[in-house]
Amino acid sequence: MKTVSVDKIVEQYEQLRDLVSTKVTDQDNVTAINKMLEDFAERIMSAPASGRLNYHNCFVGGFIDHTLRVQDTAFMVRDLLQTRGVEVNATDEEIFLAAIFHDWGKLGTLDEPYYTKQGSTWHQDKLGEYFKHNDKMDYMSVTDRALYTLQSYGITISDQVWKAIKLSDGMFDDGNVGYYKRASDSDNVLHYIVHWADWMSTVAEKQHYVQEKNAPVKPDPEIANLKKSFNELFED
Repeated sequence: MKTVSVDKIVEQYEQLRDLVSTKVTDQDNVTAINKMLEDFAERIMSAPASGRLNYHNCFVGGFIDHTLRVQDTAFMVRDLLQTRGVEVNATDEEIFLAAIFHDWGKLGTLDEPYYTKQGSTWHQDKLGEYFKHNDKMDYMSVTDRALYTLQSYGITISDQVWKAIKLSDGMFDDGNVGYYKRASDSDNVLHYIVHWADWMSTVAEKQHYVQEKNAPVKPDPEIANLKKSFNELFED
């Protein structure tokens, strides 16, 4: 399983904080988002993006690595659409918010993580599963939990951003079928941008981080050092 240095993970967390301060113009949202980033700091930096090696970013720090890649790719997709004459009426702020929060449900709640370590060596060896879903939490889809968490912090998002987060998994999520089957005169294409950015990032991560099922498992980054590092971020 791939490992990422503690310094790299903390650097990516700080990059996310910096992007919020430059991309988000609503100061009430900036305050609320920063509060959420601080509350979830340990989870943001330690969570994987998936639980199995044959998925994507199945390693400590995989979540934030994926999140940053999706937001970067989303702007590339926007630019590409515009070169093809597609009108994109979403603002940079809306693209950014939809991209960074599309997978927020994978962090779980403040009390319980979405992923826990898979202790079964059979699952690790046979399935390449190193993280499993936490059965202590009530079921909620990843996108629904993301939207629920945003509203619980009082973070305001537009209809476009709401739809882009909700439909970020595209037709891979059966619950999205109804949205795609109903015709709309709206020129909102943000949900396509985020879905494509998510999928393109996932494909890139699968190729960039080639992880064989039977490869030797390297130790995770030292979680104690990770905790120490993000605690230092908030010291006066």
